[in-house]
Amino acid sequence: MTLALTLAAAVLIGVTLGVFGGGGSILTTPVLIYLAGVDAKQAIAMSLFVVGVTSVVGAVPHARAGRIRWRTGLLFGSAGMAGAYAGGRLAAFIPANVLLIAFGIMMTVTAGAMLRGRKEPEPGHQAGRRPLVRILLEGAAVGLVTGLVGAGGGFLVVPALALLGGLPMPIAVGTSLLVIAMKSFAGLAGYLQSVHIDWTLALSVTALAAVGGLLGSRLAGKVDPERLRKAFGWFVLVMSVFVVAQELPAQTRPFFLAAVALVALIWAFTSTIRRSRRRTAAARDPRKETEAMQTPMYFAQHYLECLSQASYLIGDKQTGRAVVVDPRRDVSEYLDDAAANGLHIEGVINTHFHADFVSGHLELAARTGAWIGYGARAEAEFPIRKLHDRERISLGEVTLEILETPGHTPESISVLVFEHSGDGTPYGVLTGDALFIGDVGRPDLLASIGVTADELGRMLYDTVQHKLMALPDQTRLFPAHGAGSACGKNLSTELQSTIGAQRLSNYACVPMGEREFVDIVTEGQPPAPNYFGYDAILNRKERELLKVEEHLRELRFGDVLARRDAGAVVVDARDPQEFAAGHLAGSVNIPADGRFAEQAGMLIEPGREIVVIAPDGRAEEIIIRLARIGLDTTAGYLGAPEDAFTRAPEGNIVQAERVTFAELRDELDGAEPPLLIDVRNAGELTAGAIEGAVNIPLAELPERMDALPVARRIVVHCAGGARSSAAASLLRRSGRTEVADLLGGYGAWAAAYAPAET
Repeated sequence: MTLALTLAAAVLIGVTLGVFGGGGSILTTPVLIYLAGVDAKQAIAMSLFVVGVTSVVGAVPHARAGRIRWRTGLLFGSAGMAGAYAGGRLAAFIPANVLLIAFGIMMTVTAGAMLRGRKEPEPGHQAGRRPLVRILLEGAAVGLVTGLVGAGGGFLVVPALALLGGLPMPIAVGTSLLVIAMKSFAGLAGYLQSVHIDWTLALSVTALAAVGGLLGSRLAGKVDPERLRKAFGWFVLVMSVFVVAQELPAQTRPFFLAAVALVALIWAFTSTIRRSRRRTAAARDPRKETEAMQTPMYFAQHYLECLSQASYLIGDKQTGRAVVVDPRRDVSEYLDDAAANGLHIEGVINTHFHADFVSGHLELAARTGAWIGYGARAEAEFPIRKLHDRERISLGEVTLEILETPGHTPESISVLVFEHSGDGTPYGVLTGDALFIGDVGRPDLLASIGVTADELGRMLYDTVQHKLMALPDQTRLFPAHGAGSACGKNLSTELQSTIGAQRLSNYACVPMGEREFVDIVTEGQPPAPNYFGYDAILNRKERELLKVEEHLRELRFGDVLARRDAGAVVVDARDPQEFAAGHLAGSVNIPADGRFAEQAGMLIEPGREIVVIAPDGRAEEIIIRLARIGLDTTAGYLGAPEDAFTRAPEGNIVQAERVTFAELRDELDGAEPPLLIDVRNAGELTAGAIEGAVNIPLAELPERMDALPVARRIVVHCAGGARSSAAASLLRRSGRTEVADLLGGYGAWAAAYAPAET
């Protein structure tokens, strides 16, 4: 029975480690002493073994995510090993009850750390380089504590690494596991000089703790870790009192317990007085009352115009805790915003597996240690916290509530935002791609592999008509996309609205039957860019993190030619007029001043090597914009293209023909009119079309290009002249030489020959 309880407790130790990333080892020694009946010094030695092994296991995912600073960890850990070994040897000369009293004090320190929670350094704080001697001394001191009492000391190591090493908190947490493992094994070596341990029991406890760690990792995705951490902190505090009381002489035990009770009463009394004084001060001072009534919430929308994509930073200014919803891959903007407002990003919520951009969840998790949340139906290669319908996430006063809103994808969720935990009406709702301003998310994208558009359309009907329209009219609406996105067909230029406004103006929010709804939302959708399916899959994978510096290499002209000839796609991001005046033969013109990334995703096959020719000073911007949609294969960029072009060997620099509306009119009226291709989306044709034009949306051109004649002259047009330049350059790259595009696009034609021909 005793063995069974011990092994069950070992699982609990692992669970606490899995949930909190630390703290569970503080239970190991009491379990071995009071349940398994192991001698105190043997229990401490076995605890060091358990802590060392579990720390090594726990360090692996941190190392894979790049959250371990090896040099700092090895330096601090080496000093810790010396201290831990010395502590293990010194323990042989210290009575067991004294060691356990010291252990009880260590438990109290740990409990206090858990109740306070880990804090980020103050915004703007920069840890300077500390003297090497001080780092070594503090490492040795922390190691000495570990060696003596057998606890890993994570709650001592993490702050030490953050303050002495200047490490960000998530990096400090990962590096601490390396340090803890090093000094735990060193402390064990010291103990083994005078203590023999039961290896069968030690290995059994360690194995079950590892199993518990896996269970804890899963549990961490289903509970509020802050509340659980505080509950565990109180439990450890009570246990510390028990341990110390057990080791004190019997005659002093009542006095100790009485002192503990007195301290608890004083703490409770002073806390009550402080709260009462704050309320009284607020009542007497109108300014303080106003401050008390001000929202504790920080809410910021980050909108990326070129992808029509919105992400959100939501935090509680009182606790400093924050989450980011639907982040893009270049995450510095969120980190800077959080730091400027005293917030620490502890979670990332993706409303679904995005198809139109690569989400920045892995980058934020690597930089901050944040958990990654998806809807309960989501499955991914990386660890995720599954968020269930009506689940609440507390940031302090600010509270989030999850709504399952499938339809755009099966796993889609929306996020209700409450300024105060007791509010009945939400401040707003982040609808992801379920509901836009003026539209709804399309249910026919390749992101929904395995589910038909009709099935998703019926899900979307229930989501919009029965869930989102059931929210109060005053609820603010914050979607994930705006006008220009291919995730819908009628998105507004507005960046926020209300449920009430959409109830009146959004065609999909008008009461209607399921069949009518499905038909109307699936009709007339623009073609999905080719990269959508690729990104939807990539967002499920454990992919490489964004590393712009690896792609930001300046290439010589000869290297660019060699890469082009080997099959690389040369992307010229200059203005169409500059491109037409002179460009590298075979390059594709995708103007930077426009929907660059989306058009690149339409025309470039994922995995193909890319070389960038960028406007002056914009190479890094172009590389980042390509990476946002998963085009991570940029080999570099051509520096100073105009200078390089003037020195280029003859035949490598060519011009592109562009025709005016008058010249096109003459050609169409001639004996051999060109093939006129309109690369606008089908929905744009309602504005009019040139008679005889063949509509091939730009997104469909790569797949339909082989069916076009090679010898016949082709003229391409779009709405304004940017997409047509891209399409014409792609046609030339395929070997067609008689290709031109229309200056000013259909807009110029319609202005000259109104009314528009249809």
